[in-house]
Amino acid sequence: MNIQPAILEKSMPFGRFMVFNLKSVINSSDLKNTLKTIKFNQHIIMGFGKKLMNKLGIEVKDYRQFPQLDASVDIPATHGDLFVFMRDNEPGKAAIKSLPIKALLKPFFETKLQVDGFKYLGEADGYGHDLTGYEDGTENPLGEDAVKAVVRHDGSTFVQVQQWQHDLEAFNGFSQQLKDHTIGRRLSDNEELDNAPASSHVNRADQGTFEIEADILRRSLPWANEHGEGLVFMSFCENLDRFEVQMRRMAGLTDGITDALFTFSKVLNSAYFYCPPVNPEFTLKIN
Repeated sequence: MNIQPAILEKSMPFGRFMVFNLKSVINSSDLKNTLKTIKFNQHIIMGFGKKLMNKLGIEVKDYRQFPQLDASVDIPATHGDLFVFMRDNEPGKAAIKSLPIKALLKPFFETKLQVDGFKYLGEADGYGHDLTGYEDGTENPLGEDAVKAVVRHDGSTFVQVQQWQHDLEAFNGFSQQLKDHTIGRRLSDNEELDNAPASSHVNRADQGTFEIEADILRRSLPWANEHGEGLVFMSFCENLDRFEVQMRRMAGLTDGITDALFTFSKVLNSAYFYCPPVNPEFTLKIN
């Protein structure tokens, strides 16, 4: 399988999300040769944006940029030319591993966004929790179902990256019933509520309720810094329709009901990236 190995391998508890933009004047041949020197392993994931794909002469029929959704809630489409996710079992190691990659990319790119994420709660070998306390990733496909949801015919995939900022003071002021109804699960045992409102996040994003196959593989991590707290939502799928059909329903574009997440959280940035396959030597498979 030619997919970048870290995508399907078990999550790690710490990660650095980085988005870069191309500098105005660069040599395309030098850029391509530099990208092809990167060795891929369980620590790094890389995705290309539209401008970088054009620069490298890469055409992928099913790729598109994140759409500007005409919704009652703000979902900014901020895009980006290159996405790099560096992960490890210790936060310091994730940071240190990112430094040589940033140095390698520096002649060609400027850093647009850098956010450090971390696992919160959960078992060592299980899913972590959002900073609201609710488990994240419960509905992830497993095994062959994950492969089917994520891997394209050539080993490539698409990644969706979306940074959410929570108003935890507001959320923590909710009653426990309102918290559970907002998420659609009981905090106490992570069970779905039979009577969850239509606006609950579970009902808005239930992967099994769409007219198309909508399974996606989530690899999100919470973040916290001087600007606030929230979640960097990161997911993978073989067709961007799988994610977008969920996002449109969450935004209220299908039936006028917006996801209750928006009562305490907002989207700061959103982007789609194409993750090229790798060669047997675990270098990027780009011509």
